Amino acid sequence: MLAMKKDNMTLLEAALACSQGVVSVMGDHAGEGADAIFDRKKADIERIGKTFWLMRSPKARPAQVQGICNTIPAYTIFVEPATKGGARPTTEEDAAKEYSDDGVLWHRLPKGLSPVTGKLDTGATALVFDMMTTDVSGTLDLWDYGELSDIHNPIRFILGCSTVCAVRKDTKSHPEKMKSRYREIVAVARLADPYCVWIR
Repeated sequence: MLAMKKDNMTLLEAALACSQGVVSVMGDHAGEGADAIFDRKKADIERIGKTFWLMRSPKARPAQVQGICNTIPAYTIFVEPATKGGARPTTEEDAAKEYSDDGVLWHRLPKGLSPVTGKLDTGATALVFDMMTTDVSGTLDLWDYGELSDIHNPIRFILGCSTVCAVRKDTKSHPEKMKSRYREIVAVARLADPYCVWIR
């Protein structure tokens, strides 16, 4: 058990040490609570070696995420919303069947994967993980990060955009920084090839 704890802390430490990565606000999804979702995704990894995490954020598109991961090991840090109920639960329960890392060539989702559900339109994408832990404690200071697409901007979460490609940058003096600076870390996951994909 102690060894497991050490490995899990290493995952968090590795994520916090990265100069770039993905930060995501975690909320309920399609009628399923956050704990149940994490348990299901961890079970995917144990069973088939990876899992797919549906998202629809314009600030973490496949090319952006793949660009981070092509040069360094990269991670997603999941944080709590600023207020309880601050992350709007998704209600769509379509199940994806295929994925594509370039939007052209499509493949069947791996056999044995638990359902990848959500609103499946042209904006539907998924992060791909091969390690995940919820055995973490700590807070993330959002003022330590800027947006990868424009490093002069602090990372900001809004409804419909709760996942952001982030880069380490001191943004505490920026006038548009988020008021809720410290967020509880609820999980960490390591991104795995092909890192981020379109799904349908």
